[in-house]
Amino acid sequence: IAEPYNGSSYGGEPGESCGECWEIDTITGTQVVMVHDLCPIQGNPLCAGGHFHFDLSTEAGAVLDAGGLDEGQARRVPCPVSGNVHAQITDRNEWGYLRLAFVNHRIPIRSAEFRSAAGGDWLPVQRSGGAWHVDDGGDPFASDGPGAVFRLTSAQGEILETPNALTYDVTTGQSFDLGAQLTDQTPSTGGTCEFEPPAQIYGDSYGGIPEVRWAINPWGDATASETTDGCHDGSCIQVDQLGQYNGLHLYYRQPFPTATFATVSLRFRALSGDGDLVVAPSLDGERCAETSAAVGPDWSEVTIDLATVCPGLDHINGVTVDNPSSSKVLLIDDARFEH
Repeated sequence: IAEPYNGSSYGGEPGESCGECWEIDTITGTQVVMVHDLCPIQGNPLCAGGHFHFDLSTEAGAVLDAGGLDEGQARRVPCPVSGNVHAQITDRNEWGYLRLAFVNHRIPIRSAEFRSAAGGDWLPVQRSGGAWHVDDGGDPFASDGPGAVFRLTSAQGEILETPNALTYDVTTGQSFDLGAQLTDQTPSTGGTCEFEPPAQIYGDSYGGIPEVRWAINPWGDATASETTDGCHDGSCIQVDQLGQYNGLHLYYRQPFPTATFATVSLRFRALSGDGDLVVAPSLDGERCAETSAAVGPDWSEVTIDLATVCPGLDHINGVTVDNPSSSKVLLIDDARFEH
């Protein structure tokens, strides 16, 4: 998970997110994933917190048919685990030092304590990133100690005393069943995540989130920039040197089902020149049926019914605009899909 969110969705200390589960939905699928590592800010601009970000494991990426850098939607969920919380021993010695990770827990762990199996006071287990360690008072974990039980406090506030005592005979690399499991104290309401691509292609900016938002790819001599001069509202796209048979693609990184939306609309205005454009939803340049749109000095709007023009194309990822007429300087505004 990106470093700014390392404290879990419950706002805990760094490392609390380790073991938290999220349901991720993308255009291609839905999958519950568990956080098990940190994507640091240093050297990773995507993990700097501009938007919520996961680096998916190879396995999760394969299930979601991930395309390298995809947009999606996520919500926290209790981990779909079975059985009890376990202690995974990562290091220990005969004098009572212990380093471990709590695994297979349903809810993130806020704090942990231990107490000798022979009785006594509860003592803190120190968080160490996504792991935990016992430095002081670890005599119960020594080779001649009685072992100890744990008390876990979840990020939701539940306090769980585990009955099984961890003793010295559980060695480094082994996993130990603590004998109890955390419960979800604040169940989510509503349905599953249902992500759809951003309906806004361009409003006052390109639709979507940084790095994966809608973009423009002009061809021929055409060049594109953003402007606030002469727009229908706010800012718009200005296409200069749009010569005859030049054009542009407004495109999204991921193909999505054509049936996601009912229509696509764009506003056009010619700052110089006039004549018709042809507009078509497209998939990597492969076009649906074209629609003619007359452009001149006043704003005009074209609305295209996707089911009508794309009967043979079940996925699209763009809108192609072609200029079969005279050269012009073109403004594009309020480009959007609608249900």
